Amino acid sequence: MKKYILIVLSVVLLVGCQSEPPQAPSMVIEAWIDANGYPTVLIHKSYVFAAAGDTTQRLEDIIEQQLIPFGKVTLTDGEQTEVLTGRLDTTYMPPFLYSTTRMKGEVGKAYTVTAQWEDLYASARTTIPPVARLDSVVVRGDSAGIVDACGYMTIDTQSEAYYALFMRDMRSKQYQFCPLGVFESKDAQQGQMEMRIYNPFNDTINNPKQTLYFWRDTVPDKTMDYYLKVARIDYPSYQFWKAYNERIVSKGIIFVPVYKNIASNVEGGLGYFCGMGSSSYPIRLDRDTVYHLVQ
Repeated sequence: MKKYILIVLSVVLLVGCQSEPPQAPSMVIEAWIDANGYPTVLIHKSYVFAAAGDTTQRLEDIIEQQLIPFGKVTLTDGEQTEVLTGRLDTTYMPPFLYSTTRMKGEVGKAYTVTAQWEDLYASARTTIPPVARLDSVVVRGDSAGIVDACGYMTIDTQSEAYYALFMRDMRSKQYQFCPLGVFESKDAQQGQMEMRIYNPFNDTINNPKQTLYFWRDTVPDKTMDYYLKVARIDYPSYQFWKAYNERIVSKGIIFVPVYKNIASNVEGGLGYFCGMGSSSYPIRLDRDTVYHLVQ
């Protein structure tokens, strides 16, 4: 649970200065649906540190207080509508999710999620673009144990498209969204996009173009198996994750309200609903390897 605390501080919780007046809670939606995958929806109330005493609370306790385990969440594709079932799942953060096995994501379709609890109501709409696929992943290391890893993907630079890059380890189900790599087709060089997966020497503050990797100021467990996920996303999702990533990189300070001025496709609340044309790949970082990915 603790490894997702940075996400909670930055997006899930609305962290404000002590001088800010208390704010009424908003509905927060964190949701995604993959092509040929089931929807995942996490909902909770927002939270603002409005007094010095709040900072003494354990984050686990705050998260529990803000959970919404008995909300009504529905998903529709314009033809079929499903009421999602909620269940406790501690492999996610927040540790309660809503989903259904009666609806899978389809490329080209638009989906609308709505969430309601007491007097809080929010909705969001997203589309699922065509599936993105990596051509290869290259992992290199030196005698000092420094790892450099990149993913490569062929891009049609004549069309406008947006992508996101994620990682999770084998023990969890939720991909790490922070730091997050987002990019667009025009960034490709001669039709090939290079996506930095891990490089401890990147300077994300002074060079915001080099934020396409998963870890900053931390070293991953190179003996662990990871899943790499690349997804094509729609433009509203790209706007949200790009703005979020920039805020985290440049203003990752607990007393800066990073939720402000972040684009969101959620109406009536905060957060995101992201349709993903995605594919995922198992990788390791403990040895020099070139993964030629078979489609």
